Amino acid sequence: MNNSVIQRAAESEWGPFYRRARARLRARGAAALTLTAVSSCLVLLFAAVDEFPSGAAFVSRMGVVRATEPWDVALLRFPVSIFVPAIHLPCWTAVFLVVLAFGAAELTIGPWRTLAVGYACSLVGTCYARFGVSQAPGHLLHLPAAFAQVRDTGPSAAVVGLGLLVAWRFGARWTALGVVLLTAAITAVDPELAGYEHMAALVTAALLLLADGVARRLAARGAHGSAAVAPQRVA
Repeated sequence: MNNSVIQRAAESEWGPFYRRARARLRARGAAALTLTAVSSCLVLLFAAVDEFPSGAAFVSRMGVVRATEPWDVALLRFPVSIFVPAIHLPCWTAVFLVVLAFGAAELTIGPWRTLAVGYACSLVGTCYARFGVSQAPGHLLHLPAAFAQVRDTGPSAAVVGLGLLVAWRFGARWTALGVVLLTAAITAVDPELAGYEHMAALVTAALLLLADGVARRLAARGAHGSAAVAPQRVA
């Protein structure tokens, strides 16, 4: 396989994403990655504080969510929980994933949409954990009761959801498929709570993509209809 074939394949897969990201970087410079930088610093901060006994108690009160906790407590802690690294995920791995996924999203769909999609995917995962552990073993969406005590934190659900949404939105179909297959394979091999939440995040991202596609088609149809009925100017 020669270089021209590789270049064409790379352009076909990542060309639209690359051009959008480059344009945003040229227009705003380092400010284009403000959300990514702040998010990475928060992950590092909470990881460092969590290393000390008194700090761990503080982090637990501020951002650790479990399915056994009341809804009001969980919802109050949820906005912070996304930046508290999961116990099974090394701190620097969490930072790398945040830089990769949040950075790609912030450069293409903007900071506010990145934050909205990330929180939506994480929240659906958290809600599914509560719902799943409350269902009987025969239920399709049942999760083991032991998951109710698992510490439900970290940015990984947001990372997975953003990865799928950005890849598909900018035409990187094989990359999007890779995100889905890798997530499903990891969940099948190691069926932990995080894996099931990642699957819920994928479903959320897919629904957001579907809604975005419908909205775009309706907007295009409306614009076409308006142009068709617009009165012609008299010379």
